[in-house]
Amino acid sequence: MLEYWIALARGPLLLFVLFAMALGLLRHVLLQVWEIFWALRRAGDQVVPWGLALRRNLEWLLPWRYLQRKERRLYNFTSFIFHVGVIAVPVFLAGHVAIWQQELGISWWSLPGTVADWLAVATVVAAGGLLLGRMLNQASRVISKPQDWLLPVLCAAPFVTGLWVAHPGWSPFDAQAVYLVHLLSAELLILLVPFSKLVHMVLFWISQTSSELGWRFPSGSGERVRLSLGKESEGV
Repeated sequence: MLEYWIALARGPLLLFVLFAMALGLLRHVLLQVWEIFWALRRAGDQVVPWGLALRRNLEWLLPWRYLQRKERRLYNFTSFIFHVGVIAVPVFLAGHVAIWQQELGISWWSLPGTVADWLAVATVVAAGGLLLGRMLNQASRVISKPQDWLLPVLCAAPFVTGLWVAHPGWSPFDAQAVYLVHLLSAELLILLVPFSKLVHMVLFWISQTSSELGWRFPSGSGERVRLSLGKESEGV
């Protein structure tokens, strides 16, 4: 019986959640591109800071500036490790690449097994650290929504079960049952990507670009602000 559900999860269900995620991400992209062009057209400013937008994207990928901040440095580093693990392990794990090869006929470079194991462990620890940091910080705790508490737990589940799948001796449960839970928990996350905060891990590039290009004041805004404040002769 478990073999049937595993085959279903590895085949049709996987393709379904990938298709649903792709449609959801496409919707996000189209909406943000439309908002960018609408904002630029309304502003009437044709000077587009593409260099600044590129720099913001690189800062997200290589966030050394944020890691060097003294405030909440440990939390920022934990968040960085969590993001790296959540992206790198699912995409570059050898077992996952083999599934892509089998189901879709495509493959790419994969992580060495030991590196993948340590990164998976670090991701689980980082997920716990993020929850602990949110719990201990009053400002974060006050503004937290249910998904802020639930998503790190949901993200950790495929990593814990994945380690058990890779190392059956570590698992206290039946190997096939663990594998099925691993598949289903991972596919739940894939399905949630366009509908949760996880979307920023995939569409960070358009989010950062949107922030830099979309938040632009209409032409003449400075003069109208000066008039409103009665400071026509002063800069804004």
